[in-house]
Amino acid sequence: PGNFSDVRDYPRGAEIYTSDLEGGQVVRLTDNLVYDAEVTYAPDGHTILFGRQVEGRMDLWMMDPDGRNQRQITCTPDWQEGGAVFMPDSKTIITRAWKMSDEILPVKPMHLFLLAEDGSWRRQVTTGEGTHWAPFPAPDGVHAVYVRVLPPRNFEIHLLNLKTMEEKRLTAHDAFDGFPSISPDGKLM
Repeated sequence: PGNFSDVRDYPRGAEIYTSDLEGGQVVRLTDNLVYDAEVTYAPDGHTILFGRQVEGRMDLWMMDPDGRNQRQITCTPDWQEGGAVFMPDSKTIITRAWKMSDEILPVKPMHLFLLAEDGSWRRQVTTGEGTHWAPFPAPDGVHAVYVRVLPPRNFEIHLLNLKTMEEKRLTAHDAFDGFPSISPDGKLM
C-alpha cells in the first residue's frame, strides 16, 4: 500500500536486496513494513546508505553490507532527507532534503546538504529558490553535479564546487535533463 506520488505515503514494504552482477545470489537485506529506497554503497564498501520513511518521515539510515547494524543517522524534525550518496572519501555524504512544511506548495523547494557519515556536521550547500536534487559527486571530491528545476518546470544539470559554492549550469534544453552521474575517471557525465 502507498502512493509514489504522495511523499507522505510512499509504498510501505519496499525492501533492499543485493545480488551479483548477473542478477543471481539475491539476498534480502531489509524486512519491515516501511519504505526503504534510494540505496548506495560507500565507495570503499564498508557500509550501505539508504533512505527510510517511518510514519511519514524520511531520514537517512546505514547498515553493514550484510544488512546488520541498521542505524538511523538523521533525525531532523522538519526536513525530509533522501537520494543520498557518499563522496569519494567514503566518510562524507551529499543528500537532498525538503521541509515537511513545504510539501503543500505546488513547487517543492529542495536543497543539497553535506554531512558526516554519522549524521553530524550537517550543512546546506545550495541556496536560492527552486528544487535542487539528484546529487552525484565528482571523483575529485570537490565538485558535484545535480539537477535544478527552473521555472516553469525545466530540469537542468548544474555543477557545484563544494569548496567555493560556485555553481555552473551545464545543460540548457527544454527536455528533461536529469539524474547525472560522472564516470570514475571524471572525463564523462
